[in-house]
Amino acid sequence: MTLPHLLVVDAQSLAGRAAHVAAGDVVNGVRLWCQMARGAALDIGATHLVAAWDHDGPTFRHELYAQYKHRRTGSMRARIAPIRDGVEATGMTSISVDTFEGDDCVATIMARFRDEARVTVLSNDSDLLQFVSEGVDVATYVGVGKGTNGARIKTWTEADVQTRFGVAPVNLPAFKALCGEEGDDIPGVRNVGKGTAVKLLRRWQSIEKALEASEFVSHRDDTAKLAGQHEHVRLMLQLTTISQQAPIPALALSQCELGRIAWPQGSAARATAKDTGVTNHVAAGPGLEDVPFPE
Repeated sequence: MTLPHLLVVDAQSLAGRAAHVAAGDVVNGVRLWCQMARGAALDIGATHLVAAWDHDGPTFRHELYAQYKHRRTGSMRARIAPIRDGVEATGMTSISVDTFEGDDCVATIMARFRDEARVTVLSNDSDLLQFVSEGVDVATYVGVGKGTNGARIKTWTEADVQTRFGVAPVNLPAFKALCGEEGDDIPGVRNVGKGTAVKLLRRWQSIEKALEASEFVSHRDDTAKLAGQHEHVRLMLQLTTISQQAPIPALALSQCELGRIAWPQGSAARATAKDTGVTNHVAAGPGLEDVPFPE
């Protein structure tokens, strides 16, 4: 029996992209969001879909580190809120959890359903690439014809992550903990840049082994840069590691059936002959494919 295929959408990242392109036009922003989500669903043959959003207010990461995302203003959140309202009006199953981020909800949903459905995560944020594995597909919306095998999405492999960041997906949180993540105001470790972070993780395979070694190596060894900073490094790792244990509400796969969604007019995207036997073109939003994938 063919397993259901669940598309878990990092709704916040798609909404940020849609809001940027729509430039204040909420109706167009909702259409663009739905175009990306529906297009991805068509490309992978999804049978189910759920959207995960950030919750308003501080998160557990702010409690750990007060400066986390401190430079972000409320302006983008204000632009995203009406897009979320419009998306939820379609009847789509939509989830957010107090003190947790949308990424944590995505990962928790992924973990909950990976044994009963094939799972694809759709996100325009590199943080979720830490879950690329044989059991989970992680994809990015890149535009009509620009993705894997001519699809709208790029599906990431472990080799792709290794090529882009220099480390395996499982070590992506450690990489960002060491060298920092400017967009999230995560400073990383003093005197450790991307090249050094890659070097350390390739050598020691894990951040804990690197920390242990840092107290015994020569001061000329890059590993020694971690000496005396163990607690700081572990704090950074807590910030960059996405939780799979967000207290999301009870959710049955049947609640996420694609057929329950009343997609807005103009969001059909392009269904390929491979998907449906019929080719149906709907114009893409202006500039939708030109918004870069964030680091």
